[in-house]
Amino acid sequence: MSRTRLLTLSLLCASILSCSYSFVLDGKRSMEKYALAPSRNGTTLIDAGAILDASLERTFTSMGMVDPKGSIHTLKSTISSYTVQTVTSPSLSSSDRYRLIVSVNVRVTDEKGKELWQMNFSDTGTFSQGGRAEDALPEAFDRVSQQIARTLVSVTL
Repeated sequence: MSRTRLLTLSLLCASILSCSYSFVLDGKRSMEKYALAPSRNGTTLIDAGAILDASLERTFTSMGMVDPKGSIHTLKSTISSYTVQTVTSPSLSSSDRYRLIVSVNVRVTDEKGKELWQMNFSDTGTFSQGGRAEDALPEAFDRVSQQIARTLVSVTL
């Protein structure tokens, strides 16, 4: 491939990646803001609620979805279950890795406590042999928080 074609292709890829367009369902974007209630931990995972709360706060704040003065919509989350799976090690000389799969139930309520929306989310995090399942919580909850925020952006309450 000639240098000119390679340079042209590189510039085209760079311009596409830097494009600021985004796609939103029905041509409108929900600008709802949420109050985040403390998460409930329905599992035996240590500090799971606090880790989920920190991840939700970080994600929702970065997307401008948290109202510091309070909101008519409250997001309530419950960590409902988890499982651990062994991920096969590529060689005998390296240690095994494990996958933690967490499930979180999310509800949005109005100021009177009436449930407006509810959905379950799950995702994974990994940890090394000799570690604890809790080591994978930040990764898993970051993914779950992003799923929740992306979903709520497209929901009309």
